[in-house]
Amino acid sequence: MHMTATSKLKCLCGSISEPGALLFNLEFPLSLEICHCNPCRQTTGSLGAVFPALNSSPSKDTHSKLTAYQSSGIITRYFCSTCGCPCFVYNQKQNEWFSLGGIIELSRNNATQPRDIVKVSRHDFVLDTVDGGLVPILLNLNGRSIPTWSAAAGLDHEPDSFDLSHASVLSLPKKSIGDAPPPKEDSYLTAKCHCEGVSLLIKRANYSSNPSDEVPRQAPTDPTKYLAYFCACRSCRLTSGVSMVPFALIPPTSIFNANAPALIDESSSKQKVKPLTYGHASSDSNSNPGLTLKHHWSSPDTCRSFCGKCGATISYWCNKRPDGLDLAVGILRGEEGSMARRWLQWERGQCSFHEECIDRELCDAWLGSKSVMEKIDR
Repeated sequence: MHMTATSKLKCLCGSISEPGALLFNLEFPLSLEICHCNPCRQTTGSLGAVFPALNSSPSKDTHSKLTAYQSSGIITRYFCSTCGCPCFVYNQKQNEWFSLGGIIELSRNNATQPRDIVKVSRHDFVLDTVDGGLVPILLNLNGRSIPTWSAAAGLDHEPDSFDLSHASVLSLPKKSIGDAPPPKEDSYLTAKCHCEGVSLLIKRANYSSNPSDEVPRQAPTDPTKYLAYFCACRSCRLTSGVSMVPFALIPPTSIFNANAPALIDESSSKQKVKPLTYGHASSDSNSNPGLTLKHHWSSPDTCRSFCGKCGATISYWCNKRPDGLDLAVGILRGEEGSMARRWLQWERGQCSFHEECIDRELCDAWLGSKSVMEKIDR
């Protein structure tokens, strides 16, 4: 069922606010493809994004509060200069404007709220994920078989056509891991935004022998992996531009600045990497040399960090658990694919603040993903 609802396009801090009338289609849910390409994941910190078409460019006033980032020869992405929320995309070749689906805010005065902002019509750039990402659990949604494409669907494609079978998609998670051994104890996972202005190294988890590492709220059953989860709260949505944000819970003592000059260990004269500075100390402009990190304090005790050049969501930190950092999974560069499953243990079937999700169909698919992925991983 489609319905018209009053809406706005906005970011978390409120600097960006456009009337919903800017949307080309005002009837929800919007039938849209999810893009799983590397640039979309690495500029949002997510595992995929949707882009509703606009009637025209955002206003001149809105443009003055945005930072532009050209991610390719034809694509320019715009994010809020204050809070980092990815908001708009301009396709120069087609002369078309798009918003991020996650910035759509429906009026609370609507008598009936649509259950979903987006109704998934297709998956694009599935093979960019290597492991399939979220696609294996989003192949069949409420009786609809969702077409899957290895890259972008052609402009003249038939609505239900595809070039990548569902069977091929379902084989990706296991194939991406293969017979690869788990990461060694002293190995590091790279995390980079699209422009690589934020480049980090993450030491492999070792909760067994590193008691100083804070164990997350729900301890992973595998002590060599960090816990990963989704958050669907309004605040995370309006700082990332997507309805469900994937985070990995990592002790900051295990995250290092890959762009900083190496330090010298006085006891051994060996080089060592510089730890990432986080929390209140990160407000010092010299705290993380070489990184294009910017920070938005959405409350006195909550810091949301993003890349000041490409706008990628990087992390979330709050003073309630000062020794933990939630790192956006979309910037991880695991060889085995977008979900970095050799490094992360996913809380399948759980989503923080799922009741706030604006895309219930997607959220329900994740909440029911445990049994689906258990079959795939056999």
